[in-house]
Amino acid sequence: MTAQFLTPEELALLSLVQNELVPSYGDLPPAGTLGAALTVDAYLAEQPRLRRPVLTTLRAIEVRAGKTPFAELDSGRRVEVLRKLENADPESFSELVKQTYNAYYTRPDVQASLGIDGPPQPMGFKLPAFDESRLARVRAMGKLWRDA
Repeated sequence: MTAQFLTPEELALLSLVQNELVPSYGDLPPAGTLGAALTVDAYLAEQPRLRRPVLTTLRAIEVRAGKTPFAELDSGRRVEVLRKLENADPESFSELVKQTYNAYYTRPDVQASLGIDGPPQPMGFKLPAFDESRLARVRAMGKLWRDA
């Protein structure tokens, strides 16, 4: 898979950031190493409204890193940069985190490693049968709306 929206530099930076957001766990590699950046890139190509917060965050990361590029920082310093950015612009940072989690945790290999058998809700897990008697109190109130 090749990049559809992000530049090669942005894609590389996103991968490094994702490795800090979702580090390796057991036999699972970190998110960036597993290719979550390409998944986010493809989603950004389809969802223009999400581009601004992700690009804003990526650009701000290099600014916050200072004279040393983010790629050259050790993991502890990278996390420090990300924490400061999260505090400075929580909304944009949150979107980048959300897209990273979506790209990582919806992968079938990650789900299998975590013991998830099937797609995430709402279609994936078996739920107990709904107990209709739980609606009795609401139904007893009668019609509370006007027909249009």
